[in-house]
Amino acid sequence: MRINTNLMALNSQRNLSVNQGEQSGIMEKLSSGLRINRAGDDAAGLAISEKMRNQIKGLNQAARNAQDGISLIQTAEGALAEDHEMLKRLREMAIQSINDTYTDEDRKKLNLEAQQLITEVDELAIKAEFNERKLLTGDPTGKGLAVVAAKRGELADALEKYYTKIGEYEAKLGEAFKEENSSAMIMALQSVLDLENKIDALEIKATGETPEKGQAVLVSVSNLRINLAKKNAEIAGYEAAGAIHREAAASLKAEAINIEAVSVTGAAKALQATMNEQVGPNEFTLQVGANNNQDIVLSIKAMNATALGLSATKIDSPESSKIALSSIDAAVEIVSRQRAELGAVQNRLEHTVKNLNNTAENLQSAESQIRDADMAQEMVNFTRTNILAQASQAMLAQANQIPEQVLQLLN
Repeated sequence: MRINTNLMALNSQRNLSVNQGEQSGIMEKLSSGLRINRAGDDAAGLAISEKMRNQIKGLNQAARNAQDGISLIQTAEGALAEDHEMLKRLREMAIQSINDTYTDEDRKKLNLEAQQLITEVDELAIKAEFNERKLLTGDPTGKGLAVVAAKRGELADALEKYYTKIGEYEAKLGEAFKEENSSAMIMALQSVLDLENKIDALEIKATGETPEKGQAVLVSVSNLRINLAKKNAEIAGYEAAGAIHREAAASLKAEAINIEAVSVTGAAKALQATMNEQVGPNEFTLQVGANNNQDIVLSIKAMNATALGLSATKIDSPESSKIALSSIDAAVEIVSRQRAELGAVQNRLEHTVKNLNNTAENLQSAESQIRDADMAQEMVNFTRTNILAQASQAMLAQANQIPEQVLQLLN
């Protein structure tokens, strides 16, 4: 028997230390709910789970990005829906203006509303924003605007020529009206009416008179007819002067119509083509994945009056209204195509969000299998280590009492 080295006590102490260390680790897992609390618990598992956590956070943010993209599309699509409503009204008024039951003055009033609607199309394109980003103005860098400005100047020149001819046409019409409705013309017409009434009365009177008196009455009738012929000739002169002015007005109107059909319409189409070629679409890159190059590019073209081909649209005459009707139909097609493209991307993003959420959920489940603790299993381990720790402690106490047996030998 030895008293300097108690091997049984040392063995019990070592086992107690091991059990207490294992018990401490199990308690840490139970209190945190995690199987891996530090790299030493499972180095490979920790590396894999951290990578999965990064991926999960990226997927969740990508889903939020896609939702923001849907909101952006809904904002742009709402503005384009209002464009459609204004184009419907423009088309309705153009068809109304073509009808010949309306006067030029009526058409001018219709054109006032039409021009206000076209101005609002421009205003709406400028005001449509999402988080201070313009949506419907085209390329935000402004590239190509100088070329567009030059083409806009050509359209302005063509419109100036058109309105100059229209002014000359209206002036000639005014001169014709002045000739046909002058005070001298009105007096001549009244004189003709009076003379015709007198002639009718005298002819009736002549039938009831004696031949001598009847002959005298007929002489008076003859003189009145001479005066009537002079007045009719005077009226014909006024009418001829008015007809000359009307013929000149018709010629000026034909020139104005030709300028509108060729120069104005051509300049408007050239401006529209230049706008679409030189000013590109506004592009939005939506990051809809957890890694690089997992994105969707949303493209929205300029939707102002110039891009829609409405710069020279007016409905102040039947001819202008017919041209306007074609331009409005083309604009409706442009807006419809852009709305269809936005709707297609929105549907795609909605499916993208569902897929991202599903992927994130599955990754979260996989990460949980690696990182989270099995509480039932850990409780079993805790009970085992707790019993072993208590047993080790009891055996250590027993081992410490064994050297005392040496005293019995000494006694």
